[in-house]
Formats: sequence, C-alpha cells, structure tokens
Amino acid sequence: MKVTILGSGTSQGVPIVGCKCPGCTSKNPKDKRLRVSVYIETDIKLNDKPLRILIDTSPDFRQQMLVNNITDIDAVLYTHYHVDHIMGLDDIRQINQLQKKHVELYANRETAQRIRQTFSYIFDENTYKGGGIPVVDLHEIDLEPFDVIGQKVIPLQYMHGPTIVYGFRLCDFAYMTDCNFIPETEYEKLKGLKVLVIDALRYRKHETHFSIEEAIEAAQKINAKQTYFTHMTHDIVHDEANKKLPTHIEFAYDGLKFEI
Repeated sequence: MKVTILGSGTSQGVPIVGCKCPGCTSKNPKDKRLRVSVYIETDIKLNDKPLRILIDTSPDFRQQMLVNNITDIDAVLYTHYHVDHIMGLDDIRQINQLQKKHVELYANRETAQRIRQTFSYIFDENTYKGGGIPVVDLHEIDLEPFDVIGQKVIPLQYMHGPTIVYGFRLCDFAYMTDCNFIPETEYEKLKGLKVLVIDALRYRKHETHFSIEEAIEAAQKINAKQTYFTHMTHDIVHDEANKKLPTHIEFAYDGLKFEI
C-alpha cells in the first residue's frame, strides 16, 4: 500500500489569508498546508492498475490532483460532511471524463444526506445535466466493515465536538482526522497498526480537535509503529515543532509519501 498526504492543514489552510505569523510567512514547503486529504494505492489490481482510494474531497482537491499528478480514482471515503472535507466533490468529473468510469463514494448516513443536499444537482434526477457533472454511486455505510472493490475497510467512529466522524483502517494503516474523543471500543480496532495518521490541531486546547499534547497521548495509547499528525493550524512551524515530538511521532506535510 502506498499513501500520499495530499493536504495536512486545518479548514483555513496555511498560510491563512492576511496572516503574517512565523508559520504563514515560512519559506519551508512543509509549512504550506492545503486542506486535509489522503490518497491510497492498494495492492489490489483493477485492469493491471492499483485500486486507488481517496479519503475526502477537500476544497483544494483540483490543486492536489495537479500537484501530485493524480489522474485516476476508484473510490472516495468520507470522514464527515464539513466543508473542508467535501467541497471538492465536483472535480471528480474530470476523473469520470479521463477514465470513462464512475467513482464509488462511501459515507455514513448523516454525511451521505448532507452530500446529497449540498450537491443536489448530482443526485436529483430532475436536474438538467448539461455542462458535465460527477458520475458517482453514493453508498451509505455503518460501523460494520465494508468492501471497496475488493479492499476491506474498517470504519472507526469517534467525536469531533458534537459531530460524529468516521476514520478508516485499511490493513495496517489508519486515518483519523478531526478528532477530540475516541471511545474505548475504537481503540480495540486500532491494535497492531504500522502507520497511524491522526488529528493534532495546535498546542492550545480546542473544543473539537486534539491539541498536540492530547494527540501524543492518544498516539501512544494506540502505539502504531509510526504516527503522523495532520490537520495542523499555522501555529505549527514544521521543522521546529517536529524536534519536540516523541520517537516514532512526526508532523505530516503535504506531499509526504510512505509505503506500508
């Protein structure tokens, strides 16, 4: 399995418009953060190509495809319905046109309902389809493991303030963005991970996200061989902050690639 971090930033991205802080004015490419998303190439073959799974279609999805030369996606897993995780859905139509195929979408019931509402022109049979729209099949999922074109996916349910968010485990990799409370039942699903990517917003506490200290505590409890933090604000200046983290924990950055 090959994983690419397409975006590692919070909902405003980094730099933030109009901000002159050290993080926003940094020249280090690792401090330039698009909204969060992950691209996964599995070892399952479809027509001699790897099965390609995206987690979330951020508002920066088009730019992320261009920067990372992504021209094919088979499925999208949605964590939740917030704007920074769904608003790039319309750009799936370029994949439809290039590959001449539809794309499978997976989301829990509430997220699926919000997607249908937000992108009603895609799902309303009475809407005029001229000009091109995404060609997708939207599947509602629950907490049972499900199959994505041959790849087993284990949903992980946790809290983002009052919002239920789904993370996903694929083999020995798990992705858990937008998180501030993980139920004990979900820790059981996270045993034996090789790589974990988990939410770590900033040093100060936040009502809907893990702080760095809270993320470290959760990561050490999960005890993956390697953990990467994501969804960071401009408070995190990458190289300086990375030095302060425990062994086997690092801040992710846009374009980070690793194999499992």
